[in-house]
Amino acid sequence: MPADQPGTFPGFPGIGKATAIPNLFYTAILPRLQHPGDLLTFLWVARLAQEHPAQPGCVTADQIWEHEAARISFQTLAAGRPSLDAGLQHCLQLGALIAVHAHTPTTSETLYFLNTPASRRTIARARAGQLQLRPGASIAPLHATPTRPGIFQLYEEHIGTITPLIAEKLIEAEATYPPDWIHDAFREAAERNVRNWRYIQRMLENWALEGRPHETPQRDPLEDTKRRYLGGKLGHIPRHR
Repeated sequence: MPADQPGTFPGFPGIGKATAIPNLFYTAILPRLQHPGDLLTFLWVARLAQEHPAQPGCVTADQIWEHEAARISFQTLAAGRPSLDAGLQHCLQLGALIAVHAHTPTTSETLYFLNTPASRRTIARARAGQLQLRPGASIAPLHATPTRPGIFQLYEEHIGTITPLIAEKLIEAEATYPPDWIHDAFREAAERNVRNWRYIQRMLENWALEGRPHETPQRDPLEDTKRRYLGGKLGHIPRHR
């Protein structure tokens, strides 16, 4: 179709506004999103929050839905407004977004931010009364629906900063092992005062190959466990001592 016909995108301009997306999003968050609405939610929060006159900015669910292009994208690629609401909750659970409730005597709304150091400082200042996110509003943090800590949260709590390389290893481990194994491996490493991902990874590999010490014979046999979680592809790994 010729480029001058209606409906044909002519291409991006050489100079134009752009939305900043942290590179870590592509390794630490994107592979863990479960629905197209989750991805759309993150992209539209990033897009609209960065247009906010304050720095860093925030956006509400209604503001996203009132934006025509955002609304069309959710209606076309996801399940409409329910996908936006579910996407906000899931992005909060993953830690990609953070949010606060802003309350006045007559209104109440939830403000969503990208989870960046600048956003966290802004929220801290607002809670301390040093700035107003909304005129006359009191600020309270919004917590996602409680869930067992994911592998990324466990790593940050027990080991430290997640690099892109570590993020890839964590994603692979999360897809390979049951959540309770991962949680228990971090807990046991912490009890032994070992703060090293390789140690935890080795523990998980040994459990998959040889079974966990406390498991009873009535549980799945070793070969079933290997097939379920490792596909039977790993060679023998000596037990860590």
